[in-house]
Amino acid sequence: MTGIPVSEAEEILQYRFSDRSLLVKALTHSSVTDLNCPGNDYERLEFLGDAVLELLTREHLLAEYPDESEGDLTRRKIRIVQKGNLSKQGQRLGLADLAHVGRSFVSSGGALESMTADIVESLIGAIYIDSGLQSARVFITREILMQSDDSGSLLDARSELQEYCQAKGLTLPEYSLTARSGPDHDPVFTITVKIEGKYAGRGTGTTRGAARGKAAEEALKKLERLV
Repeated sequence: MTGIPVSEAEEILQYRFSDRSLLVKALTHSSVTDLNCPGNDYERLEFLGDAVLELLTREHLLAEYPDESEGDLTRRKIRIVQKGNLSKQGQRLGLADLAHVGRSFVSSGGALESMTADIVESLIGAIYIDSGLQSARVFITREILMQSDDSGSLLDARSELQEYCQAKGLTLPEYSLTARSGPDHDPVFTITVKIEGKYAGRGTGTTRGAARGKAAEEALKKLERLV
């Protein structure tokens, strides 16, 4: 598109901006702007929106699942905030059709999916700046938390770790057997997982698969603390 239908966007979002320039910026892809003038596209708002989404998603999950462990809450959170889910919710709202993109933008499936997810986060950042945390909470609850399936493979930590790495653009986890102890009929395996070539977690179990799962759980907790 060569322009942004502001009124249509506000109707879709069910939110009216006090500062409509924030909405325009939140829907403007970097392919439109002058590369020598950073800040005219949605990237800075996306940076903020990512943090607001993380905070409110964690707040929601703590209230929704008071008896669950940190590991299960972490995996639920990842399923909600991962790019694939955000793109799905953005497509449901039709946000890709509202985006302002330049001629250099390659409208491949992957690029559209990534852009749509980014726009969801940039809009959250824009709403937060425009009128604060409660308005952002209303939008996130209605359009993301209530529309997302956070259950998924709660017991499959390896899949969740792989999805996390893919969403963050990291190399896929690499597992290696570092120790084996016990008798042949009752062995204990120790597995280490690396991401980007760096130690991320360790787990032990009576099978290699169980040890990999424990290593993945430890890595998820470590990554969560770094977010």
